[in-house]
Amino acid sequence: MATTPKQRSAPTEAAEEDEDASSSYLVAAADRALRLLTLVGDTPGLGLSELARLSGNSKARTFRLLQTLEANGFVLRKGSEATYWLSYQALRLAARAEQQIDLVRLSQPVLDAIGPRCEETVQIRVRHELESLCLGKWETTRIIRYHATVGQTSPLYAGASKVLLAFAPEAVQQTVLDSPRQSFTEDTPTEASVLRRELALIRRNGHCISRGEVSPEAFSVGVPVTDAAGQVVAALLIAAPLVRAMGARAKELLALAEEGGRMLSQALGHRPD
Repeated sequence: MATTPKQRSAPTEAAEEDEDASSSYLVAAADRALRLLTLVGDTPGLGLSELARLSGNSKARTFRLLQTLEANGFVLRKGSEATYWLSYQALRLAARAEQQIDLVRLSQPVLDAIGPRCEETVQIRVRHELESLCLGKWETTRIIRYHATVGQTSPLYAGASKVLLAFAPEAVQQTVLDSPRQSFTEDTPTEASVLRRELALIRRNGHCISRGEVSPEAFSVGVPVTDAAGQVVAALLIAAPLVRAMGARAKELLALAEEGGRMLSQALGHRPD
């Protein structure tokens, strides 16, 4: 049977996919999609042919990438001529990036002010999906200390990062409560009923104190950081070896954390009633 032109095009596209697969396909596809998204952002209103030419992709591949980006809310197809524009997810991502950049810039003076006074590790952390992400830190030079790494993630349900979970949307809290939770120590709150009570207590007290939940020798205290709209956007944490955070010292670290939380909240435009 004769092969039609339409039938000949299928092996060509399959060959493109095979080429991707032989060179880390998922990474290559993500790279092409992100480059195409950037192109749409830089040159809004172009059609499929122009975007394919400028991106260096075939029209078939460009169409598939645009469909993927559109399905995920990053681009919007407009009009009968099918031109492409950035959509709500791209704007949402840009707003979050701007907010986090502001947090990093505004938090460093706070970290530099609180850190030397407590001589313990101070962090600014934000919720990243179902994890806690370190955006900034001040670390003591003491030999025995709590180490922190910018970009490091940790569970929302253990340690002082629970303050982020306590003020997260109900859907996020429920997802964490419904998910399996790893036990790091015998004090990690893995039972849903226990964790739910702790989150309620954090909201009532306005802070979280953790002893031995992630490591048996670790103490941490966390307070919420609030923006101009009154939303909790981050947490300020102070972490120390448990042996240096007993009795009155724990109250002192809590007071310093609360002071730092107020300073950063005010820098973000929050004005308490």
